[in-house]
Amino acid sequence: MSKILKKTYQEQMRNSYPNHPIIKPIAPGMVKTWGEGIQVLPSPLEIREVMKSIPICNVMTTKELCRILAKKHNVDIACPYTTGILMNIVARAIEEDENDDTPWWRTLGSKGELKLSYPNAPEEQMALLEAEGFS
Repeated sequence: MSKILKKTYQEQMRNSYPNHPIIKPIAPGMVKTWGEGIQVLPSPLEIREVMKSIPICNVMTTKELCRILAKKHNVDIACPYTTGILMNIVARAIEEDENDDTPWWRTLGSKGELKLSYPNAPEEQMALLEAEGFS
């Protein structure tokens, strides 16, 4: 029996989304929630770049990150579901690479809450934010 090897988060971030970003119409089932228009399904690497740009002592919510990505791609929205899932993969990939100093902990949930799916959640994110002066 062969073993199925699970990809590392680094591999997922760098290789599992080769077609992203994807620009497409908002799915009919989501029009009631998000409205009609065009959406982007972002790539993990561009999410990492936005995370990398957040200055010390600042935070960004998932909603704000989605707005930045939508503006970058000149579309109505960045899919919040895809963005949230990929934020988790990116945060975990950063944790796997001791040379990557991207401040993943500065990104919060859509309502400003700690992200319970982040590495060692919520204690590690809380500790890193407190070290920057947040309470």
